[in-house]
Amino acid sequence: MRSFIVHHNTSSSVHATAGRCPQRGFSMIEVLVAIVILAFGLLGLAGLQTRTIAVNQSSLYRSQATALTDDILDRMRADRANARNHLWDTGIGTAAGSISGSAIYQSDLRSWKLQVENLLPGGRASVTTNGNQVQVVIEWDDTRGREGPQQLPTESQL
Repeated sequence: MRSFIVHHNTSSSVHATAGRCPQRGFSMIEVLVAIVILAFGLLGLAGLQTRTIAVNQSSLYRSQATALTDDILDRMRADRANARNHLWDTGIGTAAGSISGSAIYQSDLRSWKLQVENLLPGGRASVTTNGNQVQVVIEWDDTRGREGPQQLPTESQL
């Protein structure tokens, strides 16, 4: 809304001039403050997204380790006689390439260890039997998920 000021001067002519209104809009400082606040918000959002991806990766590794544990337990239950005789036992440091032989349990154990090594970063596993008790331990490096080394020990019955 504009206001007009009317001036009378001695020459009997009337002049109308626009009066000064208060400034409207944003000042440069207000714009800069808004940009800084927006930048901090976007940085926070980017950090949150990065953390979410890392946690999802950790979750994937744990799910894969659980599935691999179920896999070896099922294979051992299909071959209980050899499992009870400790033929499925393997140490945490035993690599898939060092398991040789043509028996089914050796082939299955080699295949399983290879899956552990391929699916999990720094993946290693051990299997220990004691009668009908089986302990499976899977380890992997979860530094991408910022969790460090992880271990999933599982005990079950044959």
